[in-house]
Amino acid sequence: MIMHLFDQYFKKYPKQLGIFLSIIGVLILTPDTMVMRFSNLEQWPLMGWRGVLMGVTLLIIWRFILNPCVEKELRSLLSWKGFVVIFSFAINSIFFTLGILETSVMLILTALAIMPVFAAVLSSFMLKEVQGWLGWLTIIASMVGVSIVVSDGNNAIGQPTGSIILGAIYGGMTAFGLALTFTMARKYPDLAVLPAGAVGAMISGIIGFALSSVDGVFNAPIWTIFSMGVIILPLSFTCLIIAPRYTTSAIVSLIMLLEMVIGPFWVWIGIGERPSITMICGSIIVFVVIAFHIFRTQFSYSEKT
Repeated sequence: MIMHLFDQYFKKYPKQLGIFLSIIGVLILTPDTMVMRFSNLEQWPLMGWRGVLMGVTLLIIWRFILNPCVEKELRSLLSWKGFVVIFSFAINSIFFTLGILETSVMLILTALAIMPVFAAVLSSFMLKEVQGWLGWLTIIASMVGVSIVVSDGNNAIGQPTGSIILGAIYGGMTAFGLALTFTMARKYPDLAVLPAGAVGAMISGIIGFALSSVDGVFNAPIWTIFSMGVIILPLSFTCLIIAPRYTTSAIVSLIMLLEMVIGPFWVWIGIGERPSITMICGSIIVFVVIAFHIFRTQFSYSEKT
């Protein structure tokens, strides 16, 4: 019913609806990394709570708020396309949690900023969008920016003492999982992406709980678990998963770069984990390069149409 009202209101301007949903989703998501640090949970119980609560809440939103045609969407969920989204969302849920607890928030969010590049590569295969030499130059330039952040990752003040290389890999895997999810949502608009994401999240949660100790599962303030699993994650990803149906996945990916800019400031204010100047400079390089790439491709797309 809610989506029906959106459809009526934005009927003449569907792209604006996609941009609106993307911005709302990202703004809701920005304090997530700060709340993760406040929870003081180890990686496996944190993954467990986030995955299971997010999955259950997404299913409630899908069934009782979005009011879908259940039988039709469940059939698409049980197809190979549904399994791909389940897999990609599980990857996102698992590796983002591991990455945030492994190294600095700035490093993980910068690695996530290459998500539009993954989306461009996936689109070239899945949507037959050919990448020119400027597209591949963008990939190289963004990797340079990420390398600058990684090279100075040990100088972030107050960061966890884990491996920055492993953290960068976790961030890259998260970016790939999100890019694949958004690309699938764009290519198959009738695919039940939201319940597929819910199942993927619950799989990551079950894995997390299975690898947790009993004492570690309940060693966190209730407000942190509730805010992450019931409010921040399901509300933000509901908006972000639906958004590619109204605008391109490239635009959604670009808007998600706002998390790279805003997220570390939440952590800086709340936890005191301050990024170094070099890491900030590397992040700016990534942001500028990818923004240029997406605006260029969007301009080219509009010219063709």
